[in-house]
Amino acid sequence: MGDFIDFFLKNPFLIIVLIGILTSMLGKKKQPQDPNTPPKKKWQEVMQELQGEMQQGNQQQRPVPAPVRKVEQQAAQAAEVIDETTNEANKRIAELRRLQQKYDQERLYQKAKADQLTSTIADNNSPVYRKGPSFGKKQLIDGIIMSEVLGPPRAKRSLQRSRR
Repeated sequence: MGDFIDFFLKNPFLIIVLIGILTSMLGKKKQPQDPNTPPKKKWQEVMQELQGEMQQGNQQQRPVPAPVRKVEQQAAQAAEVIDETTNEANKRIAELRRLQQKYDQERLYQKAKADQLTSTIADNNSPVYRKGPSFGKKQLIDGIIMSEVLGPPRAKRSLQRSRR
C-alpha cells in the first residue's frame, strides 16, 4: 500500500487528473427541466415522426392535373410580356444611340477647339509658348558625370536616400 501512495506522490500529473475526474463526477447535478421546453427525444423517434408526417402528407396531396386553358392563357400572357419588354428594349437602344451621337458630336467639337488653341500657342512669336532647352544623349550623360564629380562622394551618401 505504501508503494501505491509513493507512486501517486511522485507523479503530480496523475494526481491532477484524478482530482479533475472526481470533481467532474461530483460536480454534475441534474438540472431541473423548464416546463416550457419540450422533453428531448432520441433521433430515432424524431425520424419516425417525420416519416409518418411525410406519408400522411403524400396521401392527402394528390397531384391535380392542370387545365389546358390555363397553359394557353399563360402562354398568351408571356407573349404579351415579351412584346412589351422588346418594345422597351428597342426604345432604350434608340435612346442610347441618340446619346452616343450627341457625345460623338461634342467630342469632335472639343477636339477641334483644342486643335485650334494648340495651333495658336505653337506660334514661335507667342510670349506664352517658348521652346524649352533640348538635350541630346551626350549632354545628358555629361550632366550625370558632372553631378557625380561635383557632388559628395558616393561612399558618404546615405543608403536610405538611394534605395527610394
